[in-house]
Amino acid sequence: MKRKILTTIPCYNSEKFVERVVKDVMKYIKDILVVDDGSKDNSLNKIKKIKNIDYLVHKKNKGKGAALKTGFAYAIKKRYDAVLTIDSDYQHKPYDIPKFLDVYDNYDIILGSRMHNTKNMPLRRVLANKISSYLTSKRCRQKITDSQSGYRLIKIEVLKDVNLKRNDYQMETEILLKAAEKGYKIGEVDIDTIYGSEVSHINPFLITIKFFKTLFSK
Repeated sequence: MKRKILTTIPCYNSEKFVERVVKDVMKYIKDILVVDDGSKDNSLNKIKKIKNIDYLVHKKNKGKGAALKTGFAYAIKKRYDAVLTIDSDYQHKPYDIPKFLDVYDNYDIILGSRMHNTKNMPLRRVLANKISSYLTSKRCRQKITDSQSGYRLIKIEVLKDVNLKRNDYQMETEILLKAAEKGYKIGEVDIDTIYGSEVSHINPFLITIKFFKTLFSK
């Protein structure tokens, strides 16, 4: 049976990369939705010029979680079978998409794990990922090596079943906790990640505090 999968790309100030990400994703998945989360640069104009994709716009920046939830609601409304999420800064490589599709039938959520090769990952990210993933694994009672990865495939049944409240990066942890609580199976595939000239909008200290709040919230 043919799977109907939507790629959702949250975008915030990614004018340098977003067009390239979209065009490379198209090689593997044709249905693409870009959610511009109040970008202040030229991202939206870049998005509008790309043919054969859909896009939605937040007039003000609401957070990555909010952008993803906008994409999830769209996917549910359009009756997709699953959503693939990928970042707009080209750290995630679209050529890894077939890995998710190969194990599609085995899991309800499939995470792209960067932790098999951390040579080029900043040390503070390695440590933060290992700690957060260990704690998330304990809460989920499933092995998770990269809970912070935004490169993931989520089946629509999960999105319909969990009530997501967070609008920031921690929504990605929230969905794992709530999905696991309901008995959904979480798996992983190894992905490549390249750290280059992209600009991070993450404050590691604040993210760590928010992670612990999310982890121990009801």
